[in-house]
Amino acid sequence: MIPVGELPRTHLFVCSHRRDAASPLGTGCGARGDEVFEALKDEVARLGAYRDVWVTRTACLGVCPKLGCTVVVYPSGKLFRDVSVDDARELMVNP
Repeated sequence: MIPVGELPRTHLFVCSHRRDAASPLGTGCGARGDEVFEALKDEVARLGAYRDVWVTRTACLGVCPKLGCTVVVYPSGKLFRDVSVDDARELMVNP
């Protein structure tokens, strides 16, 4: 095991889980999560915040919104649902 150094100031986990349309939980975040993931990665690049902010695509986070996707922010532990591409900048400024 080799330690790799410091953790980021903020780590955003973005759900892009896909479920079958017949699922009683809904279809999941799917493409909406992929779009938010890409918007957040673009925002990290725009700000040059590669060391301060990590963005990770993940499967189910336990909240299945009808709109947008679910995002969890660490270390604050905040959970957001119905996140859209338009929310990316706000999540970077005020995680």
